[in-house]
Amino acid sequence: MTPQATREYYRDDATARFSALIVVCIGSFLTPLSLSAALVAIPAIAADLQADAVYVSWIPAVFLISNLVTLLPAGRAADIYGRKKIYLIGNVVFLIGSVCAGLSNSIETLLVFRVVQGVGAAMFFGSGMAIISSVYQDGGRGAALGWVVASVYLGLSGGPVIGGYITDHFGWHYVFFMLIPFVLLGMILIVLKLKGEWLSHEPQKLDWAGAGLFSLWIVSLFIGLTNLPTLTSWIALPVSAVLLYLFVTHCNRIPQPLIKLKVVWSNKNISYAIIASIFMYSSSYGLQFLMGLYLQYNRGLSPTEAGKMLLVQALMMAILAPISGRLSDRYPPNSIAAVGCLLVAASFVVVLQLDNESSMNLVLLALGLLGLGFGMFSTPNNNGALSNVPEASLGIASAIMNLSRMIGQLLGTALVTLLMSLYIGNNNIDAAHYDALLSVLMWVTVVSLCCALAAAYASFAMSRFKAKAAA
Repeated sequence: MTPQATREYYRDDATARFSALIVVCIGSFLTPLSLSAALVAIPAIAADLQADAVYVSWIPAVFLISNLVTLLPAGRAADIYGRKKIYLIGNVVFLIGSVCAGLSNSIETLLVFRVVQGVGAAMFFGSGMAIISSVYQDGGRGAALGWVVASVYLGLSGGPVIGGYITDHFGWHYVFFMLIPFVLLGMILIVLKLKGEWLSHEPQKLDWAGAGLFSLWIVSLFIGLTNLPTLTSWIALPVSAVLLYLFVTHCNRIPQPLIKLKVVWSNKNISYAIIASIFMYSSSYGLQFLMGLYLQYNRGLSPTEAGKMLLVQALMMAILAPISGRLSDRYPPNSIAAVGCLLVAASFVVVLQLDNESSMNLVLLALGLLGLGFGMFSTPNNNGALSNVPEASLGIASAIMNLSRMIGQLLGTALVTLLMSLYIGNNNIDAAHYDALLSVLMWVTVVSLCCALAAAYASFAMSRFKAKAAA
């Protein structure tokens, strides 16, 4: 089936569009399910594998790093070789990582296969959004993206509850094994239901040199941020700056780079959306990780009880994401996203009131506001970015949006890792360190509040730009 025939097939067949949406929603559900379930299982993993606080903080970090370094090459490969093909390969890689992570008997082995999981997730998560953008390019893109985002948040909401229950009753290994049926179901539906292919009409080559420079930049940046103020950091950060300069120079010099940076930044829809996304996810990811630890260590909740508390945030996001997606098809998406940013900022103000004796209702209020804000932000922000992207570039554009999300999460995780190292160090977290853990939570919340306000400013700035352009 040619690309044109594929477009006509999905344009004329509502059932085919729905089948493609189901396939992508399963993949979108898997990544956050793996992340959020593993976060709740971290205390059990630390106790079983005798992992210190720094090693514990690397469990989400290595997933993010491998995801980040894979996103752009995978998005570019999806445009060149086919989005369905890259999506399916990503499922296979993620399956291997999940099985081997569950079989791990040391923290080092677990971290290695978390890297494999991150690579697979980047391949299918980034190309999945591009598939939906192509399938629904003739109408309903915002609503469809809303269901994709809702699937992400369903994974976030189900992960803590399912992960907590499985950790309590079967052990942390099964937190990774439980992913296997979902991956296998997704792979079967890809083969049977996802018809046609999406790829560039022009022959192109993947920019391996650019991919290498980008990967080295991400790794050196994370090492530099998480090792402050040691000598390692003062070496890694200048190296990361040089690598970023080389990457930008390389992309501007060759005819078919990994990403055409000038084209991206000249498109205000994408550029403002990228800035807002980086700030928003910087503000939330590290805080979500710390809230799980706060509830279990400082407040004495079991993994299952902590999962139920965290469920509030993700459920609010899952409910609101499809609604905000439909609204973004009718109204300026960045204005909706900006309101979401302000709600997230309000949730951080509430978190700053927490201590070891705070009412659980205050925790629920903070999580509820965070869920409402992100439910209003994510889908409109993505829809506003992808609405004016050419069909042939949707793969890399979707990867860029996912990349901005992951860079934000990486920065948030780097901040947590740095503060955990400074306040707790290489010690196991016990009662003597609960006050230090609360201090980490408060400092991260202050930074998160500033990031959420910066994201709101970027979204409002985008709204003003569109108004002037329309005039």
